[in-house]
Amino acid sequence: MPAQIQEQRFFPRTRVNWPLEYTGVSKARGLIHEGTKLADYSQGGACFLTMCDLEVGMKISMHITLPVRMARSLQLQAIVVRVDESADVGGLFKSAAVRWIPGARRTLSTMNSVQRKESMTTSH
Repeated sequence: MPAQIQEQRFFPRTRVNWPLEYTGVSKARGLIHEGTKLADYSQGGACFLTMCDLEVGMKISMHITLPVRMARSLQLQAIVVRVDESADVGGLFKSAAVRWIPGARRTLSTMNSVQRKESMTTSH
């Protein structure tokens, strides 16, 4: 029996609408590759909408395209910790939450510092 993965939110989330591509391997469906939008992120993980059948515990590779003025795109590894089957009214999309796999933190701290810089320049 696989170890239960518990979702825990320790960090504040930042709402975004950035292009996201992810790839993973599902036990039921094999290779999954989808393009979607990142809904929010934090230092601990992220949330996005998906049409694919993701499984809790599944490892995925994420490619996040940041706005041009912020920085270059990010390549991150994550593990799926939650899949909500009823994320939208029509039932077409699911909401997936992921936790960053350790080792990606340096890239995330760069993303957080760039986000702070952008919020400072747009607030003036």
